[in-house]
Amino acid sequence: MLKKAFLAGINAYRDAPLRGCVNDVKAMQELLRGSLYEFKEENIKLITDREATTKAIEEGLAWLAEGDDEKAVRVFHYAGHGHFAPDKSGDESDGRDEALVPYDHQTAGYLIDDKLKKLYSRFSANSNLTLIMDCCNSGTSQRGPEEEDVYYRFMPNTYDERKEIAAAKKKFHEAQREFVRNEVQGFASVRGRDLALEKRIEEAMQKFEKQRFGEIRTRGGNILLAACEDDQQAADAKMAGTYHGAFTFYLVKFLRESQGKITYHDLIAKLGRTLYDHSFKQNPQLESKVERQKAQVLSVFD
Repeated sequence: MLKKAFLAGINAYRDAPLRGCVNDVKAMQELLRGSLYEFKEENIKLITDREATTKAIEEGLAWLAEGDDEKAVRVFHYAGHGHFAPDKSGDESDGRDEALVPYDHQTAGYLIDDKLKKLYSRFSANSNLTLIMDCCNSGTSQRGPEEEDVYYRFMPNTYDERKEIAAAKKKFHEAQREFVRNEVQGFASVRGRDLALEKRIEEAMQKFEKQRFGEIRTRGGNILLAACEDDQQAADAKMAGTYHGAFTFYLVKFLRESQGKITYHDLIAKLGRTLYDHSFKQNPQLESKVERQKAQVLSVFD
């Protein structure tokens, strides 16, 4: 059975450095190559800081997709800044594309979710691709105003980007209204069809649902573990004497404590409770096909 992992962690941003991202991916590397999961050394690719360019991340995902094995287990773990980029394709309800922030983003640009969606299309739709995103896409500062020694993994928007986002949001909702109007045309004039009308509207609205990090829920084998909701902040803090993302720190801890015998559903519930109990203002997210959420973490799908 094929097991592969691509890990990218970036602390050394020129304009907004972080401290725990490299530790995060190294902790994940140690977990995966140990006796618990037994990933082979040659099947784990780790890049950090200056190595983690836009091109290198794209090439890393292409490498991760190599190997034709329906029973494969693959992991992409990103620890770094997140960003909201203005939506250019008209598929985001809030006018914003979620984006990863490579080391060279100032020259090469952000890695937006539309691009990630294309990269994920190379993977088998039924094998296990677990995406671990320890970053955030919302916030106004790099350091928490009330917390000591806590930074947030978010790259703020410029004024011009905010204007573009507002325009994209307006355009999206105009298109959404027109789409729904066309989808339900004819139903409104038929009496006694209220339930059918409501179902048609709901289906039309779902087609315009916001996607995260490359449209996870429409692909059978993709599972997203995200550090927070899309309007929250992911903490980068001192954890047990060293810097880590709070999300990754506890994720690795719980996988070790459970000896890997924990489902995605139970893991995210435990992470949410623990982050709350330790006063981290982030609610971790699990996104996948519903039937995958009861699978054991990093297991082969039936």
